[in-house]
Amino acid sequence: MGFIRTRSGSSIRPASPRHQGVFMRLTILGTGTARPLPDTGASGILVETETTAVLFDIGSGIAARVEATIGALNLDGIVIGHFHADHWIDLAPLRYRFPWGQPAPAPCPLYLPPGGKDHLEHLATAINERSGFFDPAFAVTEYQSGQEIRIGDLTIVPHPVGHYVPAWSMNIQGPDARVVYAGDMGPSEAVIDLARGADLLILEATLESASTDDARRGHLSTEEAIDHADRAGVPRALLVHYASERRAAIAALCAASGVPVAPATPGMVVTVTSASRPAPQEIVRTG
Repeated sequence: MGFIRTRSGSSIRPASPRHQGVFMRLTILGTGTARPLPDTGASGILVETETTAVLFDIGSGIAARVEATIGALNLDGIVIGHFHADHWIDLAPLRYRFPWGQPAPAPCPLYLPPGGKDHLEHLATAINERSGFFDPAFAVTEYQSGQEIRIGDLTIVPHPVGHYVPAWSMNIQGPDARVVYAGDMGPSEAVIDLARGADLLILEATLESASTDDARRGHLSTEEAIDHADRAGVPRALLVHYASERRAAIAALCAASGVPVAPATPGMVVTVTSASRPAPQEIVRTG
């Protein structure tokens, strides 16, 4: 998995060159849930600045999208929000990009929730690989709640959030903008508070109805996600982690709400600027 930056000379990335300026650019690599969907992978969001590229979550199908957009060799880091398979299982195929156990010239920094090293060992066992299988490819750090993670010119702080397993939302501060990627969660006043003043809020919209969730809430309905965006007062919010056949219905609910929120789509590219800057945010579909 030789993760090597190529900032001079020819580039190995298969997509367009890194954008210029102080903006943050997000690529929505997947909007799906844990079940397979024909038009999208599971959870995966690529955040880029002029000098830095960080992948947040790598669920099923996302490793291939990484290769199609930036290329794994160009990642400066990977951050995982929790250990449900649709948020981290594609670390396995990403590892196979550098086969036969040869050490990577520059292992990719990988930030995992507490217990992450043990989870990687169990994953290696589950796929019939040797102990330490992931070590040549990833430089693993287990983060703690509230810990400041610095990757290039991004500063990331994980905040615990209610889910069926321990999970964390990510506060992502760039050179000139702030994004909150809430991840999988039930209703959360803490996330609403965290998102106040952010330039973009990314929320899940898993449930068709909140009544189908467990007593210990672990997901949001579209209506709940819209309410969170509204009360956070963000200038823009995007919804992910939903069944693709519900996209039109989600879009209709968002449009009717009057809140600046919409469902993200696979391949969407979002340029984020600070709300204090006059330049508007630009959203482009790329496939």
